[in-house]
Amino acid sequence: MGKIKLLDPEAVSKIAAGEVIERPASVVKELVENSIDAGATKILVEVVDGGKRLIRVTDDGSGMDRQDASIAFEKHATSKISGASDLDRISTLGFRGEALSSIASVAESVDLVTKVRSSGVGVAGTHVRVEGGRIAEVGEVGAPAGTTVEVTDLFRQIPARRKYLKSGRAELARITEVVTSYAVICHRISFELFSGDKTVFKSVRSESWNDPILRILGREVARNLISIEAESKSVSVTGSVGRETITRSSPDWIMTYVNGRLVRSRALTRAVAEGYRTLIPTGRHPVAVVSIRIDPAMVDANVHPAKTQVRFLKEEEVAAMVTDAIRAALMKAGGAEPPKTAKGAAPTDLFVPEGGTKASAPGFEAAGPVVSGEAGTADGSDPGGRGLASDLQRTLPLYSGRGRLDLEIEAEPLPGGLRLLGQALCLYIVAEGPGGLVLVDQHAAAERVRYESLTKKYDSGTISQELIVPVTLELSPKEAVLLEEWGEVLSEMGFDVQPFGGNAYQVRAVPAIGVRLESPEAVHDVLRDLFALGRVGTEATAKEEILKLLACRGSIKAGHDMGWKEMHDLLRRLFATDNPRTCPHGRPTTVTLSFAELEKIFGRR
Repeated sequence: MGKIKLLDPEAVSKIAAGEVIERPASVVKELVENSIDAGATKILVEVVDGGKRLIRVTDDGSGMDRQDASIAFEKHATSKISGASDLDRISTLGFRGEALSSIASVAESVDLVTKVRSSGVGVAGTHVRVEGGRIAEVGEVGAPAGTTVEVTDLFRQIPARRKYLKSGRAELARITEVVTSYAVICHRISFELFSGDKTVFKSVRSESWNDPILRILGREVARNLISIEAESKSVSVTGSVGRETITRSSPDWIMTYVNGRLVRSRALTRAVAEGYRTLIPTGRHPVAVVSIRIDPAMVDANVHPAKTQVRFLKEEEVAAMVTDAIRAALMKAGGAEPPKTAKGAAPTDLFVPEGGTKASAPGFEAAGPVVSGEAGTADGSDPGGRGLASDLQRTLPLYSGRGRLDLEIEAEPLPGGLRLLGQALCLYIVAEGPGGLVLVDQHAAAERVRYESLTKKYDSGTISQELIVPVTLELSPKEAVLLEEWGEVLSEMGFDVQPFGGNAYQVRAVPAIGVRLESPEAVHDVLRDLFALGRVGTEATAKEEILKLLACRGSIKAGHDMGWKEMHDLLRRLFATDNPRTCPHGRPTTVTLSFAELEKIFGRR
């Protein structure tokens, strides 16, 4: 008997639907795109429990007559294209004819109420009810012009998919991102997202995307945006990008659109980042809204059923246009050339260790005498042992300068018979031990020290650190939803964040992570990193993940030029921890090259 068998149509339908409908946000995306294609000027999205229990999308678009409404739930039923040849000239957001069919196959029920916009006042609308993927009822109903689609109990028939959905607020955050993203590019449409008993986001119709950007990204970001523009024979690029002073810790504030479609394109994201190369610190990301209009024949939107990916015919040329447009705009705004140091290197944003001073960046030279008590003294000596005046020993200071001698006289001996030699590549501390040459990853070591310190503070209830001056920051609608989701956990981890009107929040206390969280940007970055963890709870595993993240945030980074005392203190504190051999993420903090290995490397044995 053969092992291969044909699946029944119901199983095939649910498997195919899984490619289009991954979560509630997928439903909202498909329905909102249908509303946009229908020429709507108002779109209302209502959800309950993050869309898991109910999603309702209402628009004032063109609507459907009874005949079209009756077949709208059939597979690949669409008004956007009529054949394969039309795939080369797609001008609408939808075209595959899979959305309603896929939604109906994974929801408990779907109700469609629609009425053609041009029909008279006395003409009834059409109601179609679908249960378990099959049409259960078609009839007349009184309704305004436009369309309403109501989806109930998503994934009720697919428990395996439903159990992997996040909490209601986490799913609402994803829905918020979809709605706000389309509110930017479709600024001539008013959007409203309503959840439970309150409005999460609302925009008004406007002639430019300035209003939705202001509502989404906040006043501080909006006033630091500059316009970009470029055009060729078949491609035009427009957008708004942030000045180099406005950056974020993640790239999710880079919004890219192709022919009005929200897309996730690595090529476009890289092109945006390339426009800021040498202007913003490594690990930071710009804020950008980039819209590309391109001949439909030069872009393939039929890459994936979800239609969030595209493939360009001339990808490198399109990416270069984006990069050049951003560079030109930044240059015109006076930000294209980074400030130069005496050696011509761009300044580096360096970590300030707890109780320490800012280290010098490679290429730094003092412009004149430095008063005692800062990085050096008026006579040019360096009590911290950083060797600011030495170009030869900055990276690996294996010398016996005054700072080194003072350290050897005053400091306690390092545990395990270690003897500090210096720093290599601004990444590793070099020491000599009884077993050979010891290399210490400075970030991993600092992370281990910080993690155990934070754990003790958390256990003793002293992790919170009150700010002398409260910090006010603006959150996007998505972040505001996540803040509510994380409220209890943030409080437990040392944050005190209170509403301050609109999208503004006041931060009165932060975790004592060892780095100064006294600016809106610094606090915002930590909150965004926490939100990106994707989990909420007070269980031990969740607590550990949060403490690991906070420890990473507060630790010395790669590229930090350490002084002798700072290196000595870090080694002493590392070997005083309970587990000095690994960082909290399991990476080794130290590696020892034995004398035998060294002799083998140099051919001495």
